[in-house]
Amino acid sequence: MGSGTWVDVVRRWFQRRSGSVNTLGNGNRHVGVTDFEAKSSVTPSRQEEKKELTILEDFNISGLKVIKVPKRINFPASSSMDPHKKNPLETEFFTEYGEASRYQVQEVIGKGSYGVVGSAVDTHTGERVAIKKINDVFEHVSDATRILREIKLLRLLRHPDIVEIKHIMLPPSRREFKDIYVVFELMESDLHQVIKANDDLTPEHYQFFLYQLLRGLKYIHTANVFHRDLKPKNILANADCKLKICDFGLARVSFNDAPSAIFWTDYVATRWYRAPELCGSFFSKYTPAIDIWSIGCIFAEMLTGKPLFPGKNVVHQLDLMTDLLGTPPAESIARIRNEKARRYLSSMRKKQHVSFSQKFPNADPLALRLLERMVAFDPKDRPSAEEALADPYFSGLSNVDREPSTQPISKLEFEFERRKLTKDDVRELIYREILEYHPQMLQEYLRGGDQTSFMYPRRKLLLQDFLDDWGLARITVYTHLHQIHLLK
Repeated sequence: MGSGTWVDVVRRWFQRRSGSVNTLGNGNRHVGVTDFEAKSSVTPSRQEEKKELTILEDFNISGLKVIKVPKRINFPASSSMDPHKKNPLETEFFTEYGEASRYQVQEVIGKGSYGVVGSAVDTHTGERVAIKKINDVFEHVSDATRILREIKLLRLLRHPDIVEIKHIMLPPSRREFKDIYVVFELMESDLHQVIKANDDLTPEHYQFFLYQLLRGLKYIHTANVFHRDLKPKNILANADCKLKICDFGLARVSFNDAPSAIFWTDYVATRWYRAPELCGSFFSKYTPAIDIWSIGCIFAEMLTGKPLFPGKNVVHQLDLMTDLLGTPPAESIARIRNEKARRYLSSMRKKQHVSFSQKFPNADPLALRLLERMVAFDPKDRPSAEEALADPYFSGLSNVDREPSTQPISKLEFEFERRKLTKDDVRELIYREILEYHPQMLQEYLRGGDQTSFMYPRRKLLLQDFLDDWGLARITVYTHLHQIHLLK
């Protein structure tokens, strides 16, 4: 078989995979993001597929009081505008994007180093959305890569407890665009603001909040993804008590069952929610337990209204942890790879574990028992998200049928993490992600065959994956690869 024919076979297989439907662990079908398009262009069959994605939310939360959800920033558009004239806010918000007419921007609801977030109405669906305008995306390759990672993960992780990207606007130029407009479902506030504004949350609120966070985390972890930056500001909230996890820019995908290694100088998440095994810039192994610790810290903050471990620096952080949890046993200290951290903990005066009922005198004992498990100093002592959901604390609320798992993310999706990318490389990869929200253009793009080499960065791996799908033996892969001269 000629090399050109094999490459065509691989390309056709990749095209089929790019529009395929993933299967959830509970048997439901998980619709690909290509199905997130304007209602007017969704066929009935696609609408049926979208219904199958829905997880039955049969919670009886009628007794839960609506919570206060203060907005972070509010810059309303002028109320005296002529309705027939262009909204000045829209003129400022959108540049030369052709799809801008689809959205009526109402107000700016957030600002940051990345740009601005505006609330808007989607005129195609009548739905209120949040549009995140990211300015000068490619000024720094590291920032652009973080944005690529986030939009890719949010496309692949579709779940009721994870914020949803509904659309990404098509840039005017494939090779020269600088700004990105990402359209999210609109959420009213974040958990940081909710905790500050509500001093009358009930035990039922705490239970329902934690349940949603763990259910979302179970799904994320079964995809072999670690969030790594869970904190109240990265949990979006609505007045009806609905929470959603957001901001996956620091997340990482693990491609095997072994714990992953990483240089922690790369880890810049907020210190207060960082697991003890990460307190220090050192080369270490990490597991999903780092996210469980963060969720435990968030839960404790819900109970008291204050951060659990507000360390001023790494040493102070460790001091606060050991003040509550006690000095860790020698076997736990021995597993810490950082020599300075080991020496510090070994020389620390002996501290006794503080009773959680003393620290949190008004909390439900079952809640405290679960909290104590989640903030265990040694990561091996923390429960998985799935184990935490099965805890007696969630009796009457937990239901495995509405707590789906998913398949691990394919390493092909994150091959770019292993390569040194230029700005043009990242721009092309982000453009490819944007096309997932423009199915017709995606098919034309794939048929065009002019993808740059990094779109298929490791042909050996791609062909292996293709042949494995058909059940062919591994040795056959390498035989064909040698024959068609694809091995590098």
